[in-house]
Amino acid sequence: MPAKNFPPRRGQIKIKIIKGILKSAAKILSTGAELRMKRGVKGGGLSSSSTTPGVATPNGYNSDGSLN
Repeated sequence: MPAKNFPPRRGQIKIKIIKGILKSAAKILSTGAELRMKRGVKGGGLSSSSTTPGVATPNGYNSDGSLN
């Protein structure tokens, strides 16, 4: 008697798709980390104390919007 091919159990297709996406994302992230290490780049996060270079504050400026 030939073996019957039953469809996958409920939810198995979604699990396979999600696992594939997670594996791809992990590979992309690890490749990016390797490239940064090869280039010697450290950090890369955003800093809340960063300033815009080359932009000077005008003289007589007050934070309330009035001029001196």
